Amino acid sequence: MTLAEEFPYGETFFHRPVNRYSDGRLLIDFLAQGLGKPFLSPYLQSVDSNFTHGANFASSGATARNIRSFISPFNLQIQVNQYKVFKDQVALSVEQRGTQGYLPEIVAFVKGLHIIQIGSSDFSHAYMNLKMNTEQIHSFLPGIVDAITSAVRELYETGARTFWVMDVGPQGCLPFVLSKYPHTMADLDDTGCAEPYNRVVQTYNNLLRSQLAALRDELPMATIVYVDTYSILHTMIENGPRFGFEYTTRACCGVGGKHNYDYGVQCGTSNHVHGQYLTALPCVDPTAYINWDGVHLTDRANRLLARHILSGHYFQPAFPVSELCPSHIHTV
Repeated sequence: MTLAEEFPYGETFFHRPVNRYSDGRLLIDFLAQGLGKPFLSPYLQSVDSNFTHGANFASSGATARNIRSFISPFNLQIQVNQYKVFKDQVALSVEQRGTQGYLPEIVAFVKGLHIIQIGSSDFSHAYMNLKMNTEQIHSFLPGIVDAITSAVRELYETGARTFWVMDVGPQGCLPFVLSKYPHTMADLDDTGCAEPYNRVVQTYNNLLRSQLAALRDELPMATIVYVDTYSILHTMIENGPRFGFEYTTRACCGVGGKHNYDYGVQCGTSNHVHGQYLTALPCVDPTAYINWDGVHLTDRANRLLARHILSGHYFQPAFPVSELCPSHIHTV
């Protein structure tokens, strides 16, 4: 059983744990809502699932590279394979029994929007498992990008044509990073974020952006959009009060220290730390926090992130959502 299946995960919106690493909804939930769709059912949760509007192949902690993550057994290639199996199963079902009320139409695999959000756990693997520092990790970055561009190519070969590929957010602002990874006071910027960890993410994002541009030339029939979540989140952190956030680098659910985070006492758990028995409990008002549990965003932060993405100002190249989906855009 994962932490996301236990209290206090899900407390704000669902009022119970629903296997989401937040106090409420995730970014994909708000994007689906904003595009006029219901929440997407996880591919691996086949019981009582409705895939009419799409499927979610994501797995918390999954890496882009084909590596053994300490968090998740899944990686992007496995998820692509699951997508291909799912498509084949849908095609076979339609051929044998006609259109089913809980499956997407075959044309959706061509005309549908394919969202790829992965990469942050690759950084965690490099820092924690491979013991890399912010200089050494540069050699690790091309492999992450290659895994993502390879996935886009493979999905394109199955007929997929429209992709949103999201970058990695400012990791140097995460309570998890600020509490566990080495840095000095001189490394901190005015917002309290560790600049070396943000700089390496920016290097990665620039590499991803340039490789996606090259991929557009290679696959001219595809619409491949880079989604700049880094800029959105960094702006929110820099201007916390303007967005209604009192705490920008502190976890809502946690225990200990300046950032209310201890790796040995995850949100909702208890443990002995330095002779003390500690319990990581949620804050009174999650809406005042950007970060939920040291790693993941709060429901409110996810809502604002989705709202900015759907504004269309953070797509490269431009992707006029309101023009392409005029009857489907909803306020989130």
